[in-house]
Amino acid sequence: MDWDKLKIFHNVALDLNISEAANKMNISHSSISRQISSLEKYLKVSLFHRHARGLSLTEQGSILFKTVHDVFGKIAITEAQLTDSKEKPSGPLKIAATVAFGTTWLAPRIDKFISLYPDINLSIRIENKYTDLSRGEADVALRLKEPTQMDLVKFPLYAFQFKIYSSTEYIAKYGIPKNLEELNDHRIVAFGNDIEPSIPDVNCILDLIPDLKKAKVLYISNMYGVMRAIGGGAGIGALPEYMKSSKNNLVPILPDIETPKATIYFTYPLNLKGSKKIDALRDFLVREVNKEKSSS
Repeated sequence: MDWDKLKIFHNVALDLNISEAANKMNISHSSISRQISSLEKYLKVSLFHRHARGLSLTEQGSILFKTVHDVFGKIAITEAQLTDSKEKPSGPLKIAATVAFGTTWLAPRIDKFISLYPDINLSIRIENKYTDLSRGEADVALRLKEPTQMDLVKFPLYAFQFKIYSSTEYIAKYGIPKNLEELNDHRIVAFGNDIEPSIPDVNCILDLIPDLKKAKVLYISNMYGVMRAIGGGAGIGALPEYMKSSKNNLVPILPDIETPKATIYFTYPLNLKGSKKIDALRDFLVREVNKEKSSS
């Protein structure tokens, strides 16, 4: 079988979307369609069901995808092991992080890491989808749920607490609630209730409001959007403390209220244990977390 065609098939099958695969691979939509059709002709089977809403894998397509996905995963892990055999940390290193943590905490610190380790070719996958480390989709995942798989190494990186925030603009207009009862009279910004959140207890503020029916709630289905709305004066909301920075205009309020805690885990495959690149990243992130904790 043609390796290039299998690579194209794998990318299309991952998202079941030809346009997304075309953007990732920098190949035209029509070229990808031709390659898929050519592969189907060679195998003499249909790999995708094509319908108005998009694509879905046929039974034969699912069988091929499982095998190809395993092969690409093993190649990615082997590549990481081979490039890590040098004395100095170097080569590709893929990190997966959730949107909230990746955009607000991790990304602003990456320049420091790149400066320390210029020979590491870093890439960051920021999305709330589950990343399969065992198949090489990333080398390291920063996860908000403790992994249970035996083939993964886990390290509690960042223990954080949710805190309640507003903004200087909102406070100037509506004041600061003195207690939970007064939250009933304020505008609340919460995570949208139409999708599954990537952060546990993300809407803890709704549990704190004595009479939720009285409160005006603005729902936004993205944690970064919730943060920007609160900082822009839209209302009061609860956010992980790692989202607080001097640039986003968040003002902590009701500091004595008990709010949930959670942990971000630094996770990677067991067969990459001892990797110099991964050790360098872990040690760097630990230093950054400790620096932030000591200054707060």
